[in-house]
Amino acid sequence: MDRLRANLGARGHTFDLRLTEGPGHAAELAREASDRPLVLAVGGDGTMHEIANGILEAESGPALAVLPVGTGNDFHRMVGTDRSIDAALDLIDHGREARFEVGHVRWDGGERHFVNVLGVGVDAEVLRQRNAFRRLPGLAQYTAALMAAVLKYRPVKLDVQLGSGMAFTDRVMLTAVSVGPSAGGGFMLSPDARPDDGQLDLLFVEALNLLQVARYLPRVVRGTHRDLPVVRMHRLERVRLTAEEPFFFELDGELLSDPVRALEVEVVPDRLKVLVPRSAGKGQ
Repeated sequence: MDRLRANLGARGHTFDLRLTEGPGHAAELAREASDRPLVLAVGGDGTMHEIANGILEAESGPALAVLPVGTGNDFHRMVGTDRSIDAALDLIDHGREARFEVGHVRWDGGERHFVNVLGVGVDAEVLRQRNAFRRLPGLAQYTAALMAAVLKYRPVKLDVQLGSGMAFTDRVMLTAVSVGPSAGGGFMLSPDARPDDGQLDLLFVEALNLLQVARYLPRVVRGTHRDLPVVRMHRLERVRLTAEEPFFFELDGELLSDPVRALEVEVVPDRLKVLVPRSAGKGQ
């Protein structure tokens, strides 16, 4: 933080540097900054999730710039810069404002936005296992936690109702509703997803055995899984996920504490103001 403070000062910026003190505090600080023109978010995907939800409570909140220092940093991949302080400050000085869509989810007893991914199935179980692998870097940490989760996860029969009227039911290994292409520190779950196309991307992977996991996982990392027989992919504006038995879900890498039986998900286009490189075109 001392280096960031020095660099901001050297560039002539007036700023208020605030440190989070625990879960939920980043959202509180973002709400307090709702009348500012810009918030520089320093952290990982969980921090981005909290800050964005705080910003989105205002009808027209500040723009968001990102300095990624987390494990996965999948939201930052949509911004399209390197991870340095200089790159983040160059965005503040020379970047342009883009409008990203966000997802909005409702369940019995709550609602929230997500800026990158909503996950059901083994994805949520990964987060329950991840603490045991905290010392590993992003993709390696997610892969190790995934292997542990695969051994413990029991697939749930999930009913998926798309906004187009199409519906299907199957036992689910993983369902991801995505704004951007990657999750888990670089797994290309929805390689064609773009944060400014006005749609969400659904990935549904049927229940797999261990041999199938070993065969298909490298293709999911690379984003070459769309033609696999156990995979369904759809672009959508809304989707409803329901099950007879309660299931856990995660938002932007954060596990929600209580299981649910139904989720109502929809896209909110052009909702989040994000600084991106001036040279970046639509679809960055």
